[in-house]
Amino acid sequence: MNRLPLIAPNPPRLSEHLDALRRVEASGVFSNNGPEVQRFEAAATRDLFGGHGASLAVGNATLGLMIAIRAAAGMNPRPGTLALMPAMTFAATAHAAAWAGLTPLICDVDPDDWGACAAAEERALATYGDRIGVVVPYATFGNAIDLERYEDYRRRFGVGVVVDAASSLGTRDSRGEGFGARAPFAIVHSMHATKTFAVAEGGLIHSGDAGLIATLRVMANFGFDGSRSATLPGINAKLPEVLAVMAQAKLAEIERVADHRAALETAYRGALAGLQLQRVSGTRRATQFMAVLLPANLAHARDAIAARIAEDGIATGCYFSPHLAQQPWFQATATIAPTPVADAVAARMLSLPITDAMTVDDAVRVADAVQRACREADRVAAVPSAAQRIASVIVIGGGPAGTAMLTAATKRGQLPALAASGLVVVERSDAIGGGQLGR
Repeated sequence: MNRLPLIAPNPPRLSEHLDALRRVEASGVFSNNGPEVQRFEAAATRDLFGGHGASLAVGNATLGLMIAIRAAAGMNPRPGTLALMPAMTFAATAHAAAWAGLTPLICDVDPDDWGACAAAEERALATYGDRIGVVVPYATFGNAIDLERYEDYRRRFGVGVVVDAASSLGTRDSRGEGFGARAPFAIVHSMHATKTFAVAEGGLIHSGDAGLIATLRVMANFGFDGSRSATLPGINAKLPEVLAVMAQAKLAEIERVADHRAALETAYRGALAGLQLQRVSGTRRATQFMAVLLPANLAHARDAIAARIAEDGIATGCYFSPHLAQQPWFQATATIAPTPVADAVAARMLSLPITDAMTVDDAVRVADAVQRACREADRVAAVPSAAQRIASVIVIGGGPAGTAMLTAATKRGQLPALAASGLVVVERSDAIGGGQLGR
């Protein structure tokens, strides 16, 4: 049986790029915005974003979010400043806001595209006003979300914007351009080994505003701008030269990889009829996995359905379940608005494999396994269960009123039969019959 993992990392093989590694060794530069990083940034801006704006390679996307959120919130946000974000995103989005000195404000999602709900964002912006320093939408599962909406928020509410586009490097928008190519704010992409643009670790911040990227570059280098004297809040977020070599190699193949994954998504969509899929935007998505919602009446059976699919050699997941508002750390530290849609979507979410090694036939095989598992679970759910009866009578409170029935049954000789049928008396004290009235 051909086993299909949910995610199969496929970064470039360093052993195939020995000349580039020798070039790094010969240069004597291993970090600090060296020539390999500069070469990758320029090529990514040209090849992925049509030459618009500029790009900044960083150590990972979480670091990228941290500096971008800090900059968007005004560099030195006052205590209590909020970062508005959707419930359906990875924990790194909220963690990055917290490390940048902001409190996550979690809102509900749209029932169709699973991104931040526009109405929920508007309510939050109206309710919290200038306490919201930055809006951080998530480009859900590589979707090309509506960036004009966030430009509108900047104009109307004066808030900063940072887009978490961790799964979107290789996604094309409705114009066929790289997602975020002309955006006036930061678009933060991931190059983690599990992503479509798989390197090993790393991130890429792009913006149509080259001046913003220049500012973020200073922040990514301890806040140093031309000298070892901090002029801005800073951290070490630089990408090492060896990883930049890998990033250049992945850039050379990303069009082929993204096109292949898009073909797998198309096959899934044709074979998953009857199941709810994400409403998508853009001309191509850099799809990391295929997300599907189980029928609402089978949400309780998700683990059983996943186990049945696993019997066919297919791994699944459930991104993002639990969502942010359901995770203990954020329940304790974030501000959370009602999230009924995210609750329902997360409960039904099932993630299916999309990997570079899969074929269209593999995608159809997975879809068939999902459909079969759902049919089996539906048949089980339709069979009435013979639930074991715990009791025929439950008495709440063992005071005089509660025990009056027992006294009457005793006088009629019926207490043994009543007890045998299943009698439960619920009383918080260690004795019954006393009661508390008048004491």
